[in-house]
Amino acid sequence: MSVTVQNCRTCGGRWFPARLLCPRCGGADLAPEDVQRGVVEQLTHLGDVVIASVACDPEPLLVARLHGPVAVGDVVELTDRPDPSGRPVAFVPPSGPPREELS
Repeated sequence: MSVTVQNCRTCGGRWFPARLLCPRCGGADLAPEDVQRGVVEQLTHLGDVVIASVACDPEPLLVARLHGPVAVGDVVELTDRPDPSGRPVAFVPPSGPPREELS
C-alpha cells in the first residue's frame, strides 16, 4: 500500500496533490515518490466517516479518510484504493497531473 506524492529534486520538498512547479523553490524537476505510512495528527468525525490529517516523514501532510480503529498518534498505512482492508488504513484519493487552464 502506498500513495504517490511529488518529490522536488531541486530542494527535496514533497507535495500532494501534484503541481506544475515546486511551491518552495519554483523548480520544475518533480518526480513521483511512493509514501507508505504516516502518523495521524487530527481527527474529524462526520457521522460514520472519519477524516484525518496524516503527517508523513518528513512531509507532506495529507487529508485522508480513515478505515479501522484509529486514534491520534497512530501510524497508519496509506493507500489510494478506497477498499477498506479491515486493518487501520488511510485512504487518500489519487492525484493526477495538474490540469492546464482552459484557453
